[in-house]
Amino acid sequence: MTDSTNKRSPGFWRDSSRLLHIHGIPAPLFGLYIAWFRFPSWTTIYVVTGVIAVFRLLSHFGWTLKVLTGRVLYWVRGSRLSGRPWWYRRFTEGD
Repeated sequence: MTDSTNKRSPGFWRDSSRLLHIHGIPAPLFGLYIAWFRFPSWTTIYVVTGVIAVFRLLSHFGWTLKVLTGRVLYWVRGSRLSGRPWWYRRFTEGD
């Protein structure tokens, strides 16, 4: 049961969870402009535009928001990862 007018490739729905980008800028960042409607001043519009420009510049070099979040989480967690629970290490290994 294929429709001849449907030109979508099989599995096209897999792209439905990707973040929308407008000129390389994630669409949720444009939500910052909504803050301008709450506090309408030129300073706010300059700050919001500056924040979006910084994230656009970082994403150009491969440092997207997702990568930066992962780096921060790695820094907070530390480099030592263990597959054993804390109570096992404490009572059997003497840590």
